[in-house]
Amino acid sequence: MTTHSTTHTPALLPVCGARRTLPDHLVPVAHAHTPASATGDTETARVERDLRCTLQAHTTGDHHAYAMHLPGADTGSLWVRWTHPHDPLALTVLPDCRTRAPEPLDETCCQYADHPGGHCYELTDPWHPTTQPA
Repeated sequence: MTTHSTTHTPALLPVCGARRTLPDHLVPVAHAHTPASATGDTETARVERDLRCTLQAHTTGDHHAYAMHLPGADTGSLWVRWTHPHDPLALTVLPDCRTRAPEPLDETCCQYADHPGGHCYELTDPWHPTTQPA
């Protein structure tokens, strides 16, 4: 008699993926949040211009996209928010989500604190596929 061992892998939830481009007038606003802005060296601060909503797929509420990590401990990140069909109007500093995935993943969620829907390690993104254990 042969015994087979299987590991249950939970189904991943779809990511929203709504797209926008960060308006040109918000790039200097983002750079103003970095220490490099004091010296005028904004080349080192990477601002994400191609925005994608990283929340779990949703039909209501605002879309949120990561724009830039802020240097330092517990500083959070810059996020862009918009409502379909409008373009983003502002950047918002939001604290990082501190929820950790259970073992064996042991990674921290890449969203902002108190975000709606699943954590990033619970989502599937066709642009960034995750390898799941068999």
